[in-house]
Amino acid sequence: MIKFLLVCIFFSLSLTFSFGQSIPAEGYHAPLGIPLILSSNFGELRPNHFHMGIDFKTNNRIGYNLYSIEEGIVSRIKVSPYGYGKVVYIDHPNGITSVYAHCSEFKGLVDSIVRATQEKEQNYAVEIFPKPNEIKLKRGEVFALSGNTGSSTAPHVHFEIRETKTEAALNPLVFGFDIADSKKPEIRGLKIYGLTKDGYQHPGKSVVRTVKKGTYGYYIGADKVTVPASFCTETGGIGMAIDAIDRLDGAGNQCGLYGSILIIDGDTLFGQKTDRVPFESTRYVNSHKDYVEYSVRRKKYHKCFKTTENDLPIYKFGENGIINAKPGDSFKVKYIAFDPKGNKSMLEFELAVAAGAINPNDDLGVDLTYLQPAYPLLLENEDRSIEFGIATTYEPMKLHESKVAYEIGKAALPVNRAYRVKIKSDLENDGKYFIEFVTAKGKTRRLVATYEDGWYSAESKYFGTYRLKRDVTPPTISTLNFKSTTTYTSSKKMTWKIADAHIGIADYDLFIDGKWYLLEYEFKGNYVTFHRPAEVTGKKKVLLRVEDKLGNVKKWEREITFK
Repeated sequence: MIKFLLVCIFFSLSLTFSFGQSIPAEGYHAPLGIPLILSSNFGELRPNHFHMGIDFKTNNRIGYNLYSIEEGIVSRIKVSPYGYGKVVYIDHPNGITSVYAHCSEFKGLVDSIVRATQEKEQNYAVEIFPKPNEIKLKRGEVFALSGNTGSSTAPHVHFEIRETKTEAALNPLVFGFDIADSKKPEIRGLKIYGLTKDGYQHPGKSVVRTVKKGTYGYYIGADKVTVPASFCTETGGIGMAIDAIDRLDGAGNQCGLYGSILIIDGDTLFGQKTDRVPFESTRYVNSHKDYVEYSVRRKKYHKCFKTTENDLPIYKFGENGIINAKPGDSFKVKYIAFDPKGNKSMLEFELAVAAGAINPNDDLGVDLTYLQPAYPLLLENEDRSIEFGIATTYEPMKLHESKVAYEIGKAALPVNRAYRVKIKSDLENDGKYFIEFVTAKGKTRRLVATYEDGWYSAESKYFGTYRLKRDVTPPTISTLNFKSTTTYTSSKKMTWKIADAHIGIADYDLFIDGKWYLLEYEFKGNYVTFHRPAEVTGKKKVLLRVEDKLGNVKKWEREITFK
């Protein structure tokens, strides 16, 4: 009991003082001028990554002022049709960087520098690193408007705080912003596994139990879970994962779990607290969560154990969280889930191991037909070469060499670090080849292939069936807000739909009487928009040129009189 109390005191203090040295005495200025209501929080489980910031609701509209949370200098600006869209990075004197993504437009000097760079590079997508002190901002100064650009699926502000030196993402919810949260985390399910000593799951050795909420807290039926003796091995043990979410005030949407503690027979065995996640480690979310439960049933199970090949810094107690268990053993389990405001929920039950024979298989994939996370592996024959590096997978994976000519691994499983696929071919290289993967649920992923000495190759982050294909089909162009036969217009905006059936769009340029003009590309709707400047009047030759990633080009040309 003493150990448990000390742990609770530590976590209570950490909620108050995490990154406390970075918070100004008067607190930070709010990034928005409206009530701060979240649609997503930091550390939320996402496909292949943790959510690395917090998302503010903007009443389903764009155009709210964005304010610098503290004085600082703009260190980076990026415009992209993908990802963060239009985004601004501000370095502050206390060693943190604030990030504001999916902006609809920039303001002031930020806007001027972006437009000048786009004109100079003749490209909509630009990345700018201003000179030191070139763009200074005061606390509370407006530099952009909220929006829905990039990969955003609805108007909102994605906001991050990072360590300036390392660029690791920090949890904004421990920086004192006025975000109401009186709701406790919700515990919904329990899963128990038979594990190797390295934390890898023995196939077929798991049980799932529903967790219910009662008058006095969370419980499991009969307050006891019994697992078969075969879950145990001589050197391995038992692990568990909890399906848990959180919610904040002002919105009913699910948010991610901040922290948890696992206590076995009064001793703290494992704990997590999502305060800091380096970007190079975020893909280990596929090891932290139960990947199958997430991908198939969208359940959010957080493992209370870790594999040897998992470098996430969110684990605060114990070595790996594996319970050393033998047939006939019994344990008192206490699990506590908590949020940054100190709201917490608890689940208690008895874990029992039935009497019987233990699992004779201590390890997984000890033969060379398995790809192990800790080791590289090369599979090759006369016309294929598959080069796996260390940490390609999260769990040992069976490989079938007889299928390597057309299939690699299991399509439903995630890849941690990219591996190289090489295909030997006597096809003449004309720069038009790509490698197509058919992955989970029939999704296609197309990778531009490089060519050297008769081999086509690409780096893949997907498993599944694959083949070499050629693309000589140019993109397509069609008009959206005007007719393709238009010869005159008084409109201030012209929009075209552009698309590519295979490898994807690489470039798009608009020329009017031979002069380049800026196009805004919205990939979610596959369209480009030209906002006509006042000087564009009279009869003009208009050329829209679109190129895909393999150099196939489509042109749209018209003579139009602008009124």
